[in-house]
Amino acid sequence: MRNLVIQTDFGTGSLSVSAMHGVCAVVCQDLPVSDGNNAVHQFDVLDASDSLMYLLPYWPEGTVFVSVVDPGVGTSRRSCVARTTNGMYIVTPDNGTLTYVRERVGIEEVREIDESVNRLPGSEGVHIFHGRDVYAYCGARLASGIIDFEGVGPAYPVDEIVMAEYIHPEKTDDAVSGMICESDEHFGLIGTNIPFEWMSACGMNYGDPVHVTVEHDGEIVLDRDIMHVKTFGYVEVGEPLIFSSETRTVMLGINRGNATVEYGIGFGTAWKMTVRKVSR
Repeated sequence: MRNLVIQTDFGTGSLSVSAMHGVCAVVCQDLPVSDGNNAVHQFDVLDASDSLMYLLPYWPEGTVFVSVVDPGVGTSRRSCVARTTNGMYIVTPDNGTLTYVRERVGIEEVREIDESVNRLPGSEGVHIFHGRDVYAYCGARLASGIIDFEGVGPAYPVDEIVMAEYIHPEKTDDAVSGMICESDEHFGLIGTNIPFEWMSACGMNYGDPVHVTVEHDGEIVLDRDIMHVKTFGYVEVGEPLIFSSETRTVMLGINRGNATVEYGIGFGTAWKMTVRKVSR
């Protein structure tokens, strides 16, 4: 018996998420099922991939993740289960959701779900809810041990996994840059895919001012010096800071404020942040 973790873009409190839990219980009433993140941004496969990267390190080996962000539901995109190099299983449409997992963790094998076996009986005429009818059902069968990984369906080459395009992080002698992949509405934190360890490698250390530029489709949205510190309490209330996120990436915030709202910053493949060493 394995843990099963559900993430979707359905929204918190969604009836659809409850239905997925119900399917898991029908497959195996004793199966431990948890919600990961049901507030993935709608239709955003990169946000789904980022969410998986956040969750994967904190669950036991063998955990089955059911990730449903599926704007192409019912079309010819593959439904699959990927086994990662660290022993996790991800049940998902193969639509870009596996991008960061393949790049940063590694995928040793991927199998296409055989819906003639691993689909909720009686759901064959429904084409818009594969999260319930295919992914939750197949994931529960795998997690409960009713099927093994080979029982998912036929394997296909890992090289055929769909990879989404995005802004990759880059480093020079005195600057780092990358994509803004999080623009939090609650605390207003701006997260990037820039490895935080690059900051010191470029001569930017705690207590230093750094120059931050944020661009949206090449147009500058923010362009100013900001203090680089450990955490919020090292700057005055209302002042911005550059610091390390809990996933060790470069993050921008405002002490007891909301950088998302104040600076009008979004996230995604059109948003880029550059942090540069300030010459003294």
